[in-house]
Amino acid sequence: MPASLANNTPTAVVGDFRLKLRIEVDVAAERARLQKEISRVEGDVARANANLSNPKFVERAPTAVVAQEKERLATFLTTLNQLKSQLDKLKP
Repeated sequence: MPASLANNTPTAVVGDFRLKLRIEVDVAAERARLQKEISRVEGDVARANANLSNPKFVERAPTAVVAQEKERLATFLTTLNQLKSQLDKLKP
């Protein structure tokens, strides 16, 4: 096993033994999955931004609903950043 792989591979501890696990990933399939998920989350971000930038929504919706929408937007943005980071790690 190459030295660079030895430190980054998952390890299973069984009794006194450490087993290095080798996990094969279909990089093209994982990229496609991440891109699809990024598109979905970008849609969620766009919808949340549309609600929050609509003055009628902000004025008429209960304060708790507006706060919840802001929390959802923050969660979507965090998820989006994580997905993009994962995708960047798969690029050659």
